[in-house]
Amino acid sequence: MKLIKRMIIILSVLWLITVGIRINLLQSNSRITKSNWHYTSLVKNSIKLENVEERIINVLIKPFNDHVFRQNKPSDKDNQEKFALLDIRIGDSVETVLEKLGQPARQDASQYGFQWYIYNQDYSKYFQIGIQQDKVVGLYTNSPLWQSKRDIQVGADRKYVVDLLGNPLEYIKKANTIYYLTTPEESHTYLIDNYYATIFFDLHNDQKVTAIQLIEKTTEEALQGFYGGIHQELADAFEKQVFDLANATRARFGLPLLQWEEKAAIAARKHSKDMAMRNYFAHESPSGIGPSDRIEKEGLAWRKSGENIAAGQTSAIYAHENWMNSLGHRENILGDFERLGVGVYFGGEYRIYYTQEFYTPL
Repeated sequence: MKLIKRMIIILSVLWLITVGIRINLLQSNSRITKSNWHYTSLVKNSIKLENVEERIINVLIKPFNDHVFRQNKPSDKDNQEKFALLDIRIGDSVETVLEKLGQPARQDASQYGFQWYIYNQDYSKYFQIGIQQDKVVGLYTNSPLWQSKRDIQVGADRKYVVDLLGNPLEYIKKANTIYYLTTPEESHTYLIDNYYATIFFDLHNDQKVTAIQLIEKTTEEALQGFYGGIHQELADAFEKQVFDLANATRARFGLPLLQWEEKAAIAARKHSKDMAMRNYFAHESPSGIGPSDRIEKEGLAWRKSGENIAAGQTSAIYAHENWMNSLGHRENILGDFERLGVGVYFGGEYRIYYTQEFYTPL
């Protein structure tokens, strides 16, 4: 019996590592001259195996019988207080959205299968609204101008969030699979009434709220795996959103907006694809091609250039928030650049690769 139990533990740990844990990688590079390189790297979402054995046994042998892994239950008060952004709630009709906000700048694909309505006409009021079957199933903003019914908004203290909402979820259970939420410092996720609320924190600004995302409960739980359906339309959407999120953040910090540069985007796409196809994660390719080489190859002459890369994040939102919580990447996003191109590619060891190419022309 002990041998069988031990085998179950070993197999379960291997399953958790390969299926239940996503790995996010980040790296940044900034160059002013050819001798000035700035690298940072970060591997996220590791797990200590000594803490796994008892929990996995509870899942496989006696799931949810002893309060181990039980999700936080919202209180009656929580259920009575609606979490809304700009007085738009999960479950509202698309007609309500259009009446209050007007037509979106565009509609983007999402990993959930719904369409994001993107409101980027004023980056200081940036907003994404997820619409499926003419109903609101998702909300996201990183603008301090939008406030929730719970008085949680961009700029609020982490302590206020925890005092109001309690401890965040450790995981989300979808069918027979448990998905661990493994970035407790960067974000807290709560099950509130009929949606999952994720509150993102800025670790370099006194851990204040930096963004809020709401996803309708059945929509989130219907997403199997971390990445949803992988297709070119989704890659295109992530590229545009990475660009928008950078500008929305710059607007919040009072910085000039970046201009989209398609040639830089071509260089970024090629690098994301190259990392996936050749199984590496670095600014310099195995062939010795670096960030400035890439944009020069596309015919761009630069006075200052920088590059951010990431791998494994499930969406443009998570890639951006991870970058902003890593100083090297943050410096590029908030840096003295004028133009930006973004490239996203699905494939490879980490499933999805992101590249940002920043530069200021001569």
